[in-house]
Amino acid sequence: AFDRNRIISTWKNDGVIFPCYNTSTNSGYSFILRSNFINSTWTRTDIPMTTNLVQPSIVRLNNSSQLRVFFRDRNAISIYYADSYDDGLTWTMVKPMSLPNNNAGIEAYRLKTGALIIAFNNHNGTHQPRSPLTIALSYDNGITWPYKRDIQIHDDDNDTLIGEYSYPSLLQSFWSGSDDNDIHLVYTYDRKTIKYVRFNEKWIKSIIS
Repeated sequence: AFDRNRIISTWKNDGVIFPCYNTSTNSGYSFILRSNFINSTWTRTDIPMTTNLVQPSIVRLNNSSQLRVFFRDRNAISIYYADSYDDGLTWTMVKPMSLPNNNAGIEAYRLKTGALIIAFNNHNGTHQPRSPLTIALSYDNGITWPYKRDIQIHDDDNDTLIGEYSYPSLLQSFWSGSDDNDIHLVYTYDRKTIKYVRFNEKWIKSIIS
């Protein structure tokens, strides 16, 4: 089993929810490990029908026990998601999203405003470069994503670059008293180094896709 994205606290702050995936088969599948600090136990919860859906990225919705998890698609068609209404104990069937996926890693994150942000490569197909690296914003818990902006676009005229901008990780300062509302993004830059970018919601929304 592997972990690609961040863990989150349980709703009652008595444990953590650990999104995992298994690649013992060629296709892979995802599941959740849920801890309980009180009795030091771990419980595994399977997410239905996640064959070929891996590297889950989990967010909490509406300051409640509702969770949404997003998946990388090994079939390179679209990002998929599933919901939990009981803090990860049970999960709905997975559904495809309108956002594409090219069998590359993604990450979703819930901002201080309640908006969801997701970083992904904005096209599908397995034999395409992992470019552009794009961010998208949703204000309805991931139903629609009206704001998108490219962070990194491959320069076709530069033969020294292969167009590999992948495995994004997002973060916003989580301290309640912090006035830092910037969003921080790091990602693999052309399989040579790690690149860091900082921006805010207003900048993303300055271009309507």
